[in-house]
Amino acid sequence: MNKLQPSKFFVVSKVGFQNRKLVLEMKTTLTTFVIFITLFANQLLAQEYGSLEKRPLSISLLPSIGTNGANAGNCVNLVSFNLISGYSAALSGIEFGGFSNSERDFVRGAQFAGFGNYVGGEFTGFQFAGFGNFNKGESIGFQFAGFANWNHDRTGGVLAAGFANFTKGESVALQFAGFLNYCQDVNGAQLAGFSNVAKGDGKVVQLAGFSNTTLGEVKGLQMAGFMNHSKGNLNGTQIAGFLNIAKQVDGLQLGFINIADTIKSGIPIGFISIVKKGFREFEISTGEALNTQVAFKIGTEKFYNIFAIGSQFLGSDFMWGFGYGIGTHLANTEKFKTQLELVSYQINEGETWTNNYNSLNQLKLTFTKKVNENFGVFIGPTINLMISDNYSDGKVFKSEFAPYDIYSHKGTHTSLKGWFGLTTGVKIN
Repeated sequence: MNKLQPSKFFVVSKVGFQNRKLVLEMKTTLTTFVIFITLFANQLLAQEYGSLEKRPLSISLLPSIGTNGANAGNCVNLVSFNLISGYSAALSGIEFGGFSNSERDFVRGAQFAGFGNYVGGEFTGFQFAGFGNFNKGESIGFQFAGFANWNHDRTGGVLAAGFANFTKGESVALQFAGFLNYCQDVNGAQLAGFSNVAKGDGKVVQLAGFSNTTLGEVKGLQMAGFMNHSKGNLNGTQIAGFLNIAKQVDGLQLGFINIADTIKSGIPIGFISIVKKGFREFEISTGEALNTQVAFKIGTEKFYNIFAIGSQFLGSDFMWGFGYGIGTHLANTEKFKTQLELVSYQINEGETWTNNYNSLNQLKLTFTKKVNENFGVFIGPTINLMISDNYSDGKVFKSEFAPYDIYSHKGTHTSLKGWFGLTTGVKIN
C-alpha cells in the first residue's frame, strides 16, 4: 500500500491553504468594491432635486446610520433598504424597511415596512405596512395596512386596513376596513365591518355591518345591518336591517323603520315610515266582519302603513282584533280618491286573547268623496279570508268569527273561510 510522502502532503496542504486564502481575499475585495462603488456612485451620480440630492441606492441600519449618513435628510432615494428604520427627504422608487420608513417630503413609488410608513408630504404609489401608513399630504394610490391608514389630505385609489381608514380630507377612493372608514367628503366606496362615516357629502356606495353615517347629502347607496343616517338629502337608496334616516328622499328607503322630512320622488318601505311632511290619515269604519273599527295610516301616498283595531259585537260572543297592513293611493284628485289596502288581523274570540293562529286577512278597495280638505266619507268592497288553527292548547278550536262564507275548507291542521264584504266610514286627514 502506497503512503503519501511527508513532502508531498506538505505541498498539497500548502496549495489548499493558498486557494482558501485567495478565495477569502477575493470575497473581501469584492465586498470592498461594492461598498466603494455604492458610495462613489452616490456622490458621482448625485443630482439636484431642487435643494435635494438624488441617490440611486441607500442602505441604512437606523436614521442617519447608513450610506447617506447625516445627509440622509437631504436625499431623494431611488432604491432604499432600511434594516431597522430609515429616514430621507423623499423617495422616487422603492423602499424596504424592517420596522419603518420615513420621508420628510414626498413619495413616488412603493414602500414596504414591517411596522409603518410615514410621509410628510404627497404620496403617489403603493404602501404596505404591518401596522399603519401615515401621510400628511395628498395620497393617490394603494395603501394596505394591518391596522390603519391615516391621511390628513385628499386620498384617491384603494385603502385597505384591518381596523380603520382615516382621511381628514376628501376621499376619492375605495376604502376597505375591518371596523371603520372615516373621511370628510367621499366620492367612491366605503366597506366596513362595523361603520362608515362621511363628515361631508357623499357620492358613494357605503356598506357596513352596523351603520353608515353621512352628515351631508348622499348620492348613491347606503346599506347597513342596523342603521343608515343621512343628515342631508338622499338621492339614491338606503337599505337597513332596522332604521333609515334622511332629510329629503329622492329614491328608496327600505328598512324596519324609515324616517324622513319629505319624500320628493321615491318611496319608503318598512314596518313604519315616518315622514314629517308626508301622508297621515285617521279612519273610523264599520263592516260585516269588524262592526266597529278605527285605523291610523302613516307614510306616503304611494306606500303607507296601517295600524288598526276593531271589534265584532253583533254576534253571540264579543270578539276583537288588532291588525297591521299596507296601502297605496290608486288615484287622488281634488274631490275624490281611491285606495287599495291589505290588512291582517289577529282575532280573539270570546276571550281576552286567543293563543292559536286565528287571522282575518282583508283586501279592501275604497272610494272616498272629499267633503273638504281634511274630511271625507268612503265606501268599498272587501275580500276576506279567515285562517284558523284547528287546535288551541291541545283542544279542538273552531272559529265562529266569519259572519257567513262562500268558500270553506278544513284541513288537518288549518281551516279556511272566505267571503265578500263591504266597508264604509269616514276619513280624517
